[in-house]
Amino acid sequence: MITVALFRNLNLGHPGSPTGDELVDAFGGPAAARSFQSNGTVAFESIDPEKTSAEAILKLRATGYQQPVVIRALEQIRSAVEDVPPVDPGEGVYRSMISFYDVRQLPAVRLPFRSPDGLVEIRALEPDYAHSVCWKPRQTAGNVTGGLEQLLSVPVTTRTLATIQRLLGTISAGIH
Repeated sequence: MITVALFRNLNLGHPGSPTGDELVDAFGGPAAARSFQSNGTVAFESIDPEKTSAEAILKLRATGYQQPVVIRALEQIRSAVEDVPPVDPGEGVYRSMISFYDVRQLPAVRLPFRSPDGLVEIRALEPDYAHSVCWKPRQTAGNVTGGLEQLLSVPVTTRTLATIQRLLGTISAGIH
């Protein structure tokens, strides 16, 4: 079974983050795991993904990395991507995003939901993921993760839709 670990604030090799080798080794080494890009995304194969994830998180915590992580089966991620509606090019959207989190109960929110600064719009809010878009009219794009964390009161990790689509394509070609 292929599972994906989506870490928050993990930049491979940067201070406070593990190296690529440490990250892959935590999930069973190169025979079982592959780091995708440098953003803290790991695809791994395991017959017991919950146990593998728990052990990996403990190993990473022992090295000092303390940020949140969300674990999802590959099929959950694929389903989330399939649910993303296309964005109208006339909207001037900077990026389409998918965010993952673990929440007990979703707040009652009318969608689409715009952030107070108008730079983020949540278009789908599901029990385990959200789809949103953001704009970048100046130097800074809308803060999707921060907005969702404030709304949901749980840690959130976010990737661009294009990044998740590349991840799915890479995994389809083989984890190793």
